[in-house]
Amino acid sequence: MKVLLTGATGLLGVHLAGELVQQGYEVKALYRSLPERIHTLPWFGEVEWVKVAITSPVDIEKAVRGCQAVIHAAARTDPYPTPLAAYYDANVASTEHILAAVKKGSGARLVLVSTASVFRPGSLENPATEESPYAFHQMASGYIASKYEAQQRVLMAVQQGVDAVIVNPTFMLGPYDFKPSSGAVIRYVLQNRAVFYPKEGGKSFVDVRDAARATVNALRWGTTGESYLLANENLPYEQFFPLVAQLSGRKKKLLPIPVSLIRAAGRLGAVGERLVRNGLPINRINAQLITQPNYYSGAKARWVLNLPQTPVRQSIEDAIRWFETGE
Repeated sequence: MKVLLTGATGLLGVHLAGELVQQGYEVKALYRSLPERIHTLPWFGEVEWVKVAITSPVDIEKAVRGCQAVIHAAARTDPYPTPLAAYYDANVASTEHILAAVKKGSGARLVLVSTASVFRPGSLENPATEESPYAFHQMASGYIASKYEAQQRVLMAVQQGVDAVIVNPTFMLGPYDFKPSSGAVIRYVLQNRAVFYPKEGGKSFVDVRDAARATVNALRWGTTGESYLLANENLPYEQFFPLVAQLSGRKKKLLPIPVSLIRAAGRLGAVGERLVRNGLPINRINAQLITQPNYYSGAKARWVLNLPQTPVRQSIEDAIRWFETGE
């Protein structure tokens, strides 16, 4: 079976390419530009790399031809700017183009990579599941709003006969983070002696290799129209940042920042965005998101998609090794 993979140079995308190759699929990987070190990937030469604009319906239609399945992992993931319009083409329109090509072609099976953030997060005691309500109170985030819109497009297409499954990864960690994306938080700890972090809140973490395996498994085992949260360990920041500092092997000064201070900075950032008409690293919605509990359960994906459960400690260690040695 030949699989079309979008977003193949992102943290999840490179691992998806490797997992697809390992499981015996032919891979056509779409990219906008290739990171400098991507040629060092052990599976690089076994993938057909095609330069394509995912915002071009013509390019997407051509790319889908001859493929029996599509994994759509391409997305703009920056936490800012705030407006949905900044994310629409990359996240929503590209999904519409994929759906149109699938409908027009041979009816390839589609796996959409969404995000756990479209679901309202839970607590440590009661983490969110696929049955949790959508996080409409967080839709002021252009990123979350765009991923929700893309997910809804796919669910509507399922009602029209499209064979599609959705996976919703939480915060992914691991090696080969070329940009870097989520690995930026680890590099931040590595590069700074003083480490500031939110005094409250936390995240759900999953090893990117585990997320890749479950996503590829969804091609065979996922139920059409279903969503699967790819989640493993839920950790408060007061545990996560000391763990990264410890594994860095260097002495760090850990400085928790009160939530009230972060959210005040977020309000100022929101005002600044309106004044400069451009996104800022800290704004009201980002301040809310990074200071709240963001906990999810991966039980459904473990049961249906055989999602592995690599300890987050191992994920951090492997990410640190890659950032420092490239291995």
